[in-house]
Amino acid sequence: MRIALVLPPLCQLNTPYPSIAYLARSLRDQGLTSEQHDLGLALMLRLFSPEGLRELFEQVAAQAERDGIPEPAWRVLGEADRHLAIIAPVLRFLQGKDRSLAQRMASGRYLPRGPRVAAAMAGERSGFGPMGVDDPARWLASLYLEDLADLVAATVDPGFGLARYQHHLAAGPVRYDDIQRRLDWTSLLDGWLDDLVDARILGQGDPPALACISVPFPGTLLAGLRIGRRLRQAGVHVAMGGGYVSTELREVDEPRLWDCVDSLVFDDGEGPLLALVEHLQGGPDRRHRTRTATGWRQAPAPSVPSCEAAWYGDLPLSDYLQIVDSTNPAHRLWSDGRWNKITIAHGCYWGRCAFCDTTLDYIARYGPAGIPALVDRMEELAEATGTTGFHLTDEAAAPRQLKALALELLARGHAWSFWGNVRFEAAFTPDLCRLLAAAGLVAVSGGLEVASDRLLKLMDKGVTIEGASRAAQAFQAAGVRVHAYLMYGFPTQTDQESVDAMELVRQLFAAGLLDSAFWHRFVLTRHSRVFAEPERFGLSYTLPRGVFSCNDIPHDDPTGGDHDALDEPLVRALEAWMGGRELDEPVQRWLPATLPPSREPRDRVTRSLADGHSAMSPRARLVWLGGDLLDCDGALLLHGREHAVEIPGSEDELEWLAEILEAARPGAEALSLAEAKAAFPGVWERFAERWQAVRDAGLVGV
Repeated sequence: MRIALVLPPLCQLNTPYPSIAYLARSLRDQGLTSEQHDLGLALMLRLFSPEGLRELFEQVAAQAERDGIPEPAWRVLGEADRHLAIIAPVLRFLQGKDRSLAQRMASGRYLPRGPRVAAAMAGERSGFGPMGVDDPARWLASLYLEDLADLVAATVDPGFGLARYQHHLAAGPVRYDDIQRRLDWTSLLDGWLDDLVDARILGQGDPPALACISVPFPGTLLAGLRIGRRLRQAGVHVAMGGGYVSTELREVDEPRLWDCVDSLVFDDGEGPLLALVEHLQGGPDRRHRTRTATGWRQAPAPSVPSCEAAWYGDLPLSDYLQIVDSTNPAHRLWSDGRWNKITIAHGCYWGRCAFCDTTLDYIARYGPAGIPALVDRMEELAEATGTTGFHLTDEAAAPRQLKALALELLARGHAWSFWGNVRFEAAFTPDLCRLLAAAGLVAVSGGLEVASDRLLKLMDKGVTIEGASRAAQAFQAAGVRVHAYLMYGFPTQTDQESVDAMELVRQLFAAGLLDSAFWHRFVLTRHSRVFAEPERFGLSYTLPRGVFSCNDIPHDDPTGGDHDALDEPLVRALEAWMGGRELDEPVQRWLPATLPPSREPRDRVTRSLADGHSAMSPRARLVWLGGDLLDCDGALLLHGREHAVEIPGSEDELEWLAEILEAARPGAEALSLAEAKAAFPGVWERFAERWQAVRDAGLVGV
């Protein structure tokens, strides 16, 4: 049975979005083969090619004669030959296949100066440092592609974008009439997409029996429907799933949808997909968590575990682009470089945040992975892809699971890198963060949300400003970058609370606790506790009628402040703070006069920070992160990760210390602090200062 797994335009260009790769592994584990198609990457490689640009310029020129075009588009046409000459080298450079162009690109004289490139060249580029060549070259090359994407959006395909393709058609209350009108119109890029479907999926022998289209974001819906419609017309059974489908289309009632799709699959795709395959092969109908034109399917089905690691099969990994769309190091993790995707636990171990989709399975059902088996799969991925960087796709990686992963990686001697989302909670002690960093953790992102004591409690976030500050401090001290998700406009949030939250974020940046952050405005979703209990959160809403989907429910917040007044100031202030600028200025300088000044003490964050010498629990497991131990005259020389430390002592003390450190190496049987102290040959209090030096050298308790 031929099964095609399809990513529509446009998820990301630096690495495969993991949804179909997880499904591919699930099918593979069940003895089934599948093929993966990232049509977003394929479409962009078609656009950013000499042939693609030539067709684009011809259509833009025709439109110029007919209707006129914006001024920047005229400049592109005027430099058409130059664009056609450099586009292939630019793509090879961003794919890492020709680094020799870095010097020319970084000079600013190689690339045509569209609005984005010109603004970058006129601005400040010192953030890359005096030795920067490759980074600024990739940054300018990425901006060059953005300039070309802007040309497409301004002329031949409104709504086009490299990150939010036709996003406007699927965000907010969505009426299918708008989607249908866009489906009935074929732009230049739509025609290319049709050609890719024909050549890559339908043109390879008999059509697949089943095509599974992943729609994780609003910006992938339109292209997903177009692909599905074309495949259905060729007799293929089309199933559609993913994050957008699971959250927004659970109760869909739109007859025209079934012209494009046969089955909607919700939540984890592994079980519903295998049941659908069984049904299509003539087996019993055990379809579940599936909607068709005739209704809902929820038959009992065998339990199929969700996958913990992607499998990329024959995806063209070397063709992905190493985009640099931000000069901020933490921001760049999402778009720069190719990361293997793994998951250390299904669902969220907290699962209580009132704004989150906590009623849905992908959040509500928590199930940790077996770490040794997961690391086996990581080894398999590293061997198959040649990449040893891993992105943890967890909703929030639990400290216990992260500790187990770190210990397993260190025990196996892997010098890899990983990053992911966490909760800024007290469990992330300085010692645990040092362990995670030693195992390869390079960055974390986490929700600080409203940065307001009252609102954090109201939304049941489970963290405090002081606790989050100390967790961020522990990560930073270990050399781990920290990114914060921030929210404004939560129900009942007053103007005063918004300004105070802004002040606390300023303090976090000024104290060096955050590398980057992102403000987003509160969105009411129908699977959240806020939706289920509106009275508790002081809001009211009326569900729009006659809509196809609604992933941003309009609501009234009568006691809340003027959230519109914050839209621009928050973005401008955050951009300055992430760049290290104006960190000592009062936040009021960014705000309109209608908003009050902050009431937060300007030293609240610094007063909450720990002194860096937190006590170690007697039950803590000792782990030695350093290297060899050498005997000296009356001392033991410890080679730590950053420097060597000499620990003096009696012969008995030094023999005990050497045994403890050898027993505390990763991979050994767990040894607790209490067990170590019980074996100490002397008065422990007299060794306390030297014990702290051992800790500084690389002994942690976790």
